[in-house]
Amino acid sequence: MTLLFKLIWRDLRANPGRVAVSVFAILVSVSLIVWMMGSYDTLVREFDNDAEAYMGSYDLCLVPEAPRGPLPPGQYPRFSDPELASRLAASPLVESVNAAWQVPRLQIGCGNERGSFDEQTRDRMGIPPQSPIILVGNHAVECPYDLQEGVWPDMASSTDMVGVLGSGSAKYFRAGVGTVMNVRVGTHVYDVKVVGIVKQAKATPGVIMGPGGMAGPAFSSLFVPVKVCERITGQAFSPNLIYVQLKEGVDKKEFADSFRGELKRSSAVVADTDSVIQRLSSDRSVRSQKDSAEMAVWLVLFSCVFIIFTTLSIGVSEHTRRLALMRALGMSRMQIALLIVGEGLFLCIPALLGGLAAGFCLVYLLEEGSSSMPSLTWTTVLAAAACAVGGALLASIIPAWRASRQSPLEAAVPSSGFIGKVSRVPVWSVIAGLACVCLQPAALLLPGLEVETRKWIFFWLGYPGLVAGALFLAPAFVRVTEWAGSWITGLLLRVPHSFLKVQLSRNLSRSVGTAVSMSVGLSLFVGVQTWGYSMLVPFSPDTSTPGTLVSFLHTEFKPADVPELMARSSLRNSRMYPIYVDEPDIAPAQMKTPGFSGMRNRSIVLAGIPVAEMAQGSHPLFRPVFVSGNPQEAYAMLESTRSLLIPDTFARTVGLKAGDDLMLVNPSHQGRRSGNAPSAGAHGRGRGPGMQGEPWKVAGVVSFPGWHWLTKTSGMRVRRGGFVAALAIADERWLKEEYGHQGFQFIWGDTAPGVSNLELQNDLGEYALMKVRQQENEGEGVKPLVKALTRESLGGSVTSRGDDVIFTMSKLPIIMMVIAVLAVLNTVLASVQSRRREFGLMRAVGVPAAMVMRMLWAETLMVSLCAVVMSLALGVLGAWCSIQILEYGYHFGIVTPPVTMPWTHLGYAVLLVLALSSLACLLPAWRMKRASVTDLLSVREG
Repeated sequence: MTLLFKLIWRDLRANPGRVAVSVFAILVSVSLIVWMMGSYDTLVREFDNDAEAYMGSYDLCLVPEAPRGPLPPGQYPRFSDPELASRLAASPLVESVNAAWQVPRLQIGCGNERGSFDEQTRDRMGIPPQSPIILVGNHAVECPYDLQEGVWPDMASSTDMVGVLGSGSAKYFRAGVGTVMNVRVGTHVYDVKVVGIVKQAKATPGVIMGPGGMAGPAFSSLFVPVKVCERITGQAFSPNLIYVQLKEGVDKKEFADSFRGELKRSSAVVADTDSVIQRLSSDRSVRSQKDSAEMAVWLVLFSCVFIIFTTLSIGVSEHTRRLALMRALGMSRMQIALLIVGEGLFLCIPALLGGLAAGFCLVYLLEEGSSSMPSLTWTTVLAAAACAVGGALLASIIPAWRASRQSPLEAAVPSSGFIGKVSRVPVWSVIAGLACVCLQPAALLLPGLEVETRKWIFFWLGYPGLVAGALFLAPAFVRVTEWAGSWITGLLLRVPHSFLKVQLSRNLSRSVGTAVSMSVGLSLFVGVQTWGYSMLVPFSPDTSTPGTLVSFLHTEFKPADVPELMARSSLRNSRMYPIYVDEPDIAPAQMKTPGFSGMRNRSIVLAGIPVAEMAQGSHPLFRPVFVSGNPQEAYAMLESTRSLLIPDTFARTVGLKAGDDLMLVNPSHQGRRSGNAPSAGAHGRGRGPGMQGEPWKVAGVVSFPGWHWLTKTSGMRVRRGGFVAALAIADERWLKEEYGHQGFQFIWGDTAPGVSNLELQNDLGEYALMKVRQQENEGEGVKPLVKALTRESLGGSVTSRGDDVIFTMSKLPIIMMVIAVLAVLNTVLASVQSRRREFGLMRAVGVPAAMVMRMLWAETLMVSLCAVVMSLALGVLGAWCSIQILEYGYHFGIVTPPVTMPWTHLGYAVLLVLALSSLACLLPAWRMKRASVTDLLSVREG
């Protein structure tokens, strides 16, 4: 064993540059794992502190039980017993009780340097805009949270228009003690002066404490006294959260057991710190961070395997004669194999220790603001060790097998330097690679498979098959790229083709390892970018729809107002028409049918347009491409019968076509439309057949890109405000007759040239204010919010939002691409060290030193081109398969958009890879150029 250690140490000392680069590459990879997993572990440890911050001085809180069925629009869960809080306060187990009322879906903000209140709320998502904070009325006499600044008023008895703001919300609004917050309800704005700031739990907006979208106690809240809350809402105080502080020595379980029956009768459930931690752990951003950490583990394992594999393979190729001599001197095959495995382990152990230290430093520096001290958990350490040590063992298998197969007779053959024979690509490797790569397409295209079977094959066999196929096909990619790349690089760098045509295949294992290492990050980047921008296509509007949609909040116009409205200066010479919008549910019976059963969204947006004016004539505003049905027949059907047009994405998901029936139930009898002014007869209006779920005939299926973003940002989701299944188009007549619409809040069409969004919003806002004052008998009123969306602004919003999300997803692949440069540097160093005698002979017979330098550069570029070609092929294939699988249940209102290649972003990535690989070979190539012929020829194998 001592002899093995000496031999291993001798080999490592013989190539210090290559060893240093390999160790550093593995170190960086391991530190990436430690950083990402350590950040996640730090976040999880903070959950205890965050849960306590949510609860404040209370031990637990009671939330209403989630309803079994859908609630009417605008309503949220409530306790069935309004006296529950008072009975709890009388219990000998309870120290104090605080009943709170969280009021969602109000517009809260303040005017400051960011702009006016209206400008801030208009720029938020949708109508009504989703405020980043929630109004909370409660009875707390003393502050139950950590008061950072100011005072906590007597919430139970105070009538002053004052409130306390969370620290995170105060930072968001740049507000402090003395700032006046504006709370808008309908056409009225109430001013609430901030008198205190409480510490706000560090969490994300997705964390909720109870059903109905209610945020946690100390998260994004504006706390106001009970009477102020009643004044703002115009309703009696109706608590939906009850906070309980238990007496000393009382256990939470004892309390729950004592009140089990009463809580059940009151439709209340207990939420304590454990519940908050569970909510925090299941939040989308937390799951995303966990998924990123897990992905980093697999990517780093892959990277470590091929970095170590390349290094060991080069060593075996260099020391073929010495290994054969060892066999001749009596070393067994097992000892030779252990020698190679030992070299791999010696590379990974210092890298593991350094990676743990570097990763911990990154976590400490980047998580400096966290409330808990960063530390390395055993899970993180074991994951890093598994990647480093496991990668070394996996990478050692093939080199160790090659080394142990050396014949002692090869010791008598003089070394010819690095001029090895050209390796051929095995046919079985190509066949196996194609078979593995085709698993995902087969799962998508084979007829007759059950959906669950198809999904299982796609995920559990398809993705591993894609990775295995890349490994099997890598030698073929190298040979093909070498054949084409030798001509291209030779022409660009003025190197004879004969010098390049077998450079990669002479050392196929080294070339394959380097190319695969480089393609790990690049192929993932190609897949993410292609999938992401393809998914944006259905969200981006095209010219088939009118160019401008104007939404009015807090007011509703009558058909008699249309001439006066269209006479406004901003609408002169325009083609704008009122449209009537509702959000009916799909009938429960139809939701149980096979096509609909997998859908999560049970309502659609139904827009009633004047079909004759907008869709017909010589210059129609609404001109979608029909996928199913005839345009002339469809428009005639819209006017004559209760029928509609549906988008192709929805039709393909549920299996509808022209002539089928869509069963709709109008929910308008359940109350006012969320966020909009109630119209006369809102309760029980519309007694047509649609109220009983009568069928609407599908007049046609059309391509309607952008409907998701249009309905989300314009406020067309007028009832539930959440996800919808489709935007359907009908004639306005049917919404008036069947759904009883007597007013409109949207106009749609094309504005006159030169009219800006700001001009349109201001002018129509003045008109809406005039109408509000008329309705309130010349009262003051507040200008209703008007939002204008153009095709350009909508497309820009989609692109901007998509760019942010896709860039976030691409960060890890970019990091892996940079790490792969170290693999290139390792390969170039090995090539220079092993071919010094070859280069010396070339220089001795008259080959210029500059040409030798360009040869190394050309070889590096060919390996990089191989990685680029392999990444493009596999990345695009993976993106296409990931898009196609959406047809089988993984959807959110879209199906199979066309593959869209973001060529600019991919071009930057390719240039980055080529530039970094060129930089990696620059120093070794320059040193080779500067070396003398005598030094190059004096090198002998050790």
